[in-house]
Amino acid sequence: MPDQMIPAPTVRALPRRHVLPAGTELWRVHSARRAATEFKELPADLHWGGGRFCDIRDELSAGPAPYLYAALSPLAALCETLARDLCFRPDGRRRITQRRVRDMLLSKVVAVTDLPLVDLTDRAGLTAVHQDIWLVQSSAPDYPRTRRWGSWIRNQAPWAAGFRWPSRQDFGPDSSDVCVLYAPDDAPARLAPSGQDPLPLDSTAGRDYVNALLDPLRIRVEAPRTRK
Repeated sequence: MPDQMIPAPTVRALPRRHVLPAGTELWRVHSARRAATEFKELPADLHWGGGRFCDIRDELSAGPAPYLYAALSPLAALCETLARDLCFRPDGRRRITQRRVRDMLLSKVVAVTDLPLVDLTDRAGLTAVHQDIWLVQSSAPDYPRTRRWGSWIRNQAPWAAGFRWPSRQDFGPDSSDVCVLYAPDDAPARLAPSGQDPLPLDSTAGRDYVNALLDPLRIRVEAPRTRK
C-alpha cells in the first residue's frame, strides 16, 4: 500500500528530480517492427493491458504523450520485458518461450539531451509523490491503478521527461533501474541510436546472450523445436 485513489485535484506535490545526463546509454527490448528510438503513440486502456506507467487518456491528460520504456542495463531490460511473472518449475528454473522472443530485439540507445526524470528510486522520492513501494513494485494486476497515479504525478511535474524507478525483476546490490520516457508532439528528440547493431533475440547468438545473462537467475530461453 497505498493502493488508493489519486489525490484530489487541489492537492500539490513536489516530485524529486533526477537528471540522466546527455550521452547516457539505455537498453530496450522491443519489437523488430519498431525502431529502437520509436515511442508508442497509442495510449493504454484505462483498465486493460498496458504497462506500469503507460500514457492514458483521463481527466488529467494535457494531450497525447507517446511513451517508451528503457533500462540502465541490458540485464534489467531483459528481466523487465521477458522475465515478468514467469512461473517456477519444480526444479526451481524458469523458462522463456520461443514465442516470447520471436521478432524481438535488444537495442542500445543514447540520451540526446539531459533528461529530467521524476525520481521514484527510494522512500524519499516515493513519499514526495504521496506513495510508497507499491507504486513501483506491484504486479501487473495493479497496473490500471499505477497508470492513474503516473498520470497524476506527470500533472505535478510538467518539467519531467519521464520517471525512474528500481527494477522489480533485477533487484539487489548490483541491480539497475528502469525508466519510462514521454515525448509530447512539441518535445525535441529524446534518444538517438547508439550505432551498435540491435541483437535479434530469436537468433542463436541472441538466445545464447540471454541465457548467459539470465543464468544466475535460473532463467533460460527454450531451444527451438527441430522439425522431424
